[in-house]
Parts: sequence; structure tokens; C-alpha cells
Amino acid sequence: MRLMFCLLIPLLSAALPLQAETPASSTVFLQGDQTREQNIAEHLLRGAFYYHYLDDNYQQALNALRSWELAAGKTNSESKVMEAAILLALGLDRQAQELYSQVSIREVAGSGNAWFHLARRWLSVGEWQNAEASINKALKLRTSLNDEYYDQALFIQSASRSNLDMIAEAKMSLANMDTNSIWTGLARYNWMLALMRSNANSRDLEKLVEESAFYAPETFEGKALRDRILLVAGIYALDSGKNRSAEAYFKEISQDSAFTAPGLLHYGWALVEQWKYQEAMQPWRILQQKYNDFHPAVVESILGVPHALELLNATTQSLKTYEVVELRLQRMLNKLEALNQDDAIDAWLAQWLEQQQDQQWGWMRAQLQDMPDSDMTRSLQLMLDDVEFNQLTANLHDLQQLALELEKHQKELGLWQQILEKRQSQLQQAGGKARFRAMEKRHQQLVRKILQMQQKLHAEDEKIFAYASKQDAKNIAHLSSVVPRVEYLQKINTPTRDLSVYKERWRRMRGLQLWTIYEEKPERRWNSNQAYWQLREDSELLLEQLDNSREALVWADSSWKGFPLKVNTAQRNVSRLQQETKALAQQQQQKMRDMVHDFLNKLEIRLTDYLAQSRLSIARLYDDALQNNVAGGGYDDYQHPTAEEETDTTGGERE
Repeated sequence: MRLMFCLLIPLLSAALPLQAETPASSTVFLQGDQTREQNIAEHLLRGAFYYHYLDDNYQQALNALRSWELAAGKTNSESKVMEAAILLALGLDRQAQELYSQVSIREVAGSGNAWFHLARRWLSVGEWQNAEASINKALKLRTSLNDEYYDQALFIQSASRSNLDMIAEAKMSLANMDTNSIWTGLARYNWMLALMRSNANSRDLEKLVEESAFYAPETFEGKALRDRILLVAGIYALDSGKNRSAEAYFKEISQDSAFTAPGLLHYGWALVEQWKYQEAMQPWRILQQKYNDFHPAVVESILGVPHALELLNATTQSLKTYEVVELRLQRMLNKLEALNQDDAIDAWLAQWLEQQQDQQWGWMRAQLQDMPDSDMTRSLQLMLDDVEFNQLTANLHDLQQLALELEKHQKELGLWQQILEKRQSQLQQAGGKARFRAMEKRHQQLVRKILQMQQKLHAEDEKIFAYASKQDAKNIAHLSSVVPRVEYLQKINTPTRDLSVYKERWRRMRGLQLWTIYEEKPERRWNSNQAYWQLREDSELLLEQLDNSREALVWADSSWKGFPLKVNTAQRNVSRLQQETKALAQQQQQKMRDMVHDFLNKLEIRLTDYLAQSRLSIARLYDDALQNNVAGGGYDDYQHPTAEEETDTTGGERE
């Protein structure tokens, strides 16, 4: 026994630490489970935020961002970076800059995707320095940057550096990009502009232009980018006096892009600079046949063809072309005079606003549709790209949508007012209080009847013939009345028959009746009590309904107190907002009218100047022809017409 006891002590001492450690390990596992659940919830909320952000639903994104931050329970650099991106998307640049300043002073933290989205927002608003700093942090966090964003991230880095004239750094970013990517083409274009601003070596610039045009992808966007690069490079070469290079660039521009018209225009001037007048007329003629008269490139080239003919000494053709140009310019001026009216401008704006009915307003607006295809739009092509005009159109659309929302709220308030009047009228006509008092009286009467029934049930239990029916009671009463009648008959006259037989029959009838009553007593008592308790239950339910009706009646009466005043106040506020919105919309529309009038007036002055130049050229050519004719002796051989011929000639010319 002593040996067993000695062996048991070490075993117990070894087991005690194990038992002490078990609760600690369970706590660790429990904390680990809680941490995993918290990480899963945080991950789901983060995904919900990015879903709303990428769906351009910034209101829901902000709500999801708050939930994400609460789930994280600590300072989250990624959420702060994305909050700055949302503020930029909402146009709150100052607040975004303040938040960005707080986040950017820290070490690189967050995720590459978050800094990428912020950099893209900075690039869209033209903040090149912030965009370059943000995208650098995104690229440092390459492991948390989506692979699909990598090429675009390098483009943002290269483009921001190019706009900051960091040419060497931009070239380093460009070297890491895929050669055939559209983002690489855009980065090359921005780098090309930076080289042009810095007056770089022409050979390097020409090599870059050739490389950019060659590696542009064969897509719609790629072809448009290629034409844009060629156009800008051609204009730069033309301004630099490199007319042959400019001609080569303009010649390579495709014939079905947005850059075709300016390409044809400058192609003609590049040929003129090389004294190729005959060839210069061909792109201008194509331009004037293919595009509208009010296209900016067409307006610029309208005097080019007769001028080139004049330089070729084709005086007769030049004179006829100048006369055609004169008629064309006169038609354009007449059309401008008709367009330069408030009614025409208002109708044009109304047609455009009608096309935007499905668009939201404010930050919820996706993208406004283009102006309607009309003479007004074609005459205002240069102004449609103006930032101020586009901002005015966006404001006008927002104000119109706001006016529609206010009108909707006004209708809803009117419906509330109608419902209010209808409910109040129904309440007054129904006489709710009087009907409720009558129902209370009926309930009190019912309660009294229930109490009487209760007393009757208690009294019934004390009766000999308890719970007898009316027929049973009537039979018992009838049997009870037989005995005194027989006794009375016996007193007044001696019976001739033996009455014992009748007495025995009476006793049997009475016993049978009593047995029937007692036999049916339990069932009748059960039914009576059930009916009594059912009636009490119905009474209590009715009492509860009366209490609810009393409370509803009180609330129905009190809930309308002050509500008409609130509705009237809301209607007045909405009416005031409608007036203010209407006034702001009128101001915006007036500003747009003024801009359109100013642009059309300048265009009219420009066309009038061209018309004057064409007429002066016509007069000059006629004068030169006359002087040449006089100098050659043609004037002496000139025979004066007769009076009839002079009248016919003069009249015909006047016509």
C-alpha cells in the first residue's frame, strides 16, 4: 500500500499541470475563432464597399465604408484612402485633399488597389503631383494590386510624370509597359506632348511618333489614338517649319475618325507651304463635300480653294470660286441670323433636356447625352467642348431634375392634405365618440347579464331539480298540481273507483321524470358552464377591443392636431424651393443663351470678314482684269452699247 501511494503522488503531480493548462488552451482557441469570425465579417464588408464603389453608388459605398471601419475596430488606412477617392468622385476636392494629407504623411500602408483608385481620381481632376505620389504607393504594394490594374497603373505613373515634365522618369515608367497595350499608347502620347513642350530633339520625337503610330492596337480606340498622335505631330511639325514631315503625318490620318476633318485642313496648308497649290485643293474640296458648312475645319478652308487657284494664276476659276464662296457665306450668315434668336436657343435646349429624362442628377448622374443633331448643334461645334458651357448644361439638367422632384413632392403633399381632409371628415361623420359610448353601455349591460347568469348558476346548484329544462319543469309542476286536485275531489265527493292504481301510476311518472332530470344533469351543467365561460371570454375580448378602440379614438383625434400645419408649412417650403430652383434655372439658361449669342456673334463676325475678303478678292480680280485689258489696248477697241443694250445689260446685272 505504501508503495502504491508513493507511485500515485508523482502521477497526481504530473496530472495537475495538465488540468491547469486546459482552460487556457480553450481560451486561446475561442479567441482564435472570434478573430476568424471578425476577419470574415470585415472581409465581407470590405467586398460590399468595393462593390458599391465600382458600381458608382457612392451613397451606399459610404454607408458600407462606415460599417467596414466599425468591423475593423481600428484605424484602417485602406478605408481612409478610399474615402478620399469617394470625396473626389463627389466633387469634394478640398475635403479629399485634407484627408489625403492626413493619410499620405504615414508610411506606405493600405492596399495597392485603394491607392490605385485614388490615383485614378487625382488624374481625372488634373492633380498630377498627387496622382504620381498615390500611384507610386500603389506600385510599392504590388502584391495587393490587381493584375488587371497594373498596365493602367503604369500609365497613370507615366502620364502624371509627363504632365509634370518629368521626362526621364516618365520614360522609365514607359519602359515597363506592354508594347501593344492601349495604355502604352496613351502613355506615349502624353510623353510626346511633354517632349514637344520641352523642345526635344526632333529626331527622337519623330522616332517616338513612328513608334506610337506603329504599335497602336487595331481597335476603335487604338485607331482614334493613332490619328490623334499623327494630327498633333503634324501640327507641331508644321509650326516648326518641317512641312514635308507634316505632310507625311497628315497623309496617314484615316478618313473615318474624329480627327479626319482637322487632318484634311492642315494637310492642305502643309501642301500650300510647299507651293503645291494644285494638290492642296484636293483635301479641302473633300473636306467641304464631306462635312457641314459650319464645321470649324470647313470654315477655315472655305477661302483656301480660291486662294490656291489665285496662286496658280487661274484667275477665271478663282473668280468663279470666289463668287460661289460669296453665295455660300451669305447663306451661312442668313442661317446664323435665324439661329441667333432666344426662341431657337430655348427650343434647342428644351430638346436636349427632353433627351435626359432618364438621367439622375448630381453625383448619381452617369453621363449626359450629346446635343441633338440639328443646325444649332452643328454651328456650335467648337463651343460644345468648352468646360464652362458643359458645366452650365450639367447645372441646368440638375436644376430641371430637382424641379421635377420638387413637383413630385408637392403632389405628394397635396395627396396628404386630401387624405387628411378625408379622414377628418370620415371621423366626424362616423361619430366615433358617440358610437363608442353606446358600445360601452352595451358592454356594461352584457356584464350585468353575465353576473346575473353567474348568480343563477350558483342558485341552480342548490335546487332539487337542478338544470331542468323548461319542459321538465312544466311536467314536474303538472304532476305536483295533480295531488291537491285529487285530494280536493275526494273531499267533495266519495270516489267510485279505486285510486291506488292511479297513485301508483303517478308515482311511476314522477320517478321517471326525476330520473330523467338527474340523468341529464351532468351534461346540462357542463353545457351551461361552457356557455357561461365562453360568454365571459367573449366579454373580455370585447372589453379589450373597446380599450383599443378608445386608444385609437384618442390617437385618431390627437394625431391630426398640428398635422395640417406641418403639411402647409412643408408645402410653403417646397413652393419656395420651386421658385428658387426656377430662378436659378432661368439664370443658368440665360448664361447659356449669352454664351451661345456671344459665340454666334463672333462666328458671324468671322464669316462676315471672310465674306468681305471674298468680295474684295472678287473686286480685286475684276480690277486686275480691267487694268490688264486697258494696258493691252482693249479699252480703245471697246464699243459703247446702244441705249437698249445698256438697259438690258444693266437690268440683267441688277437682277
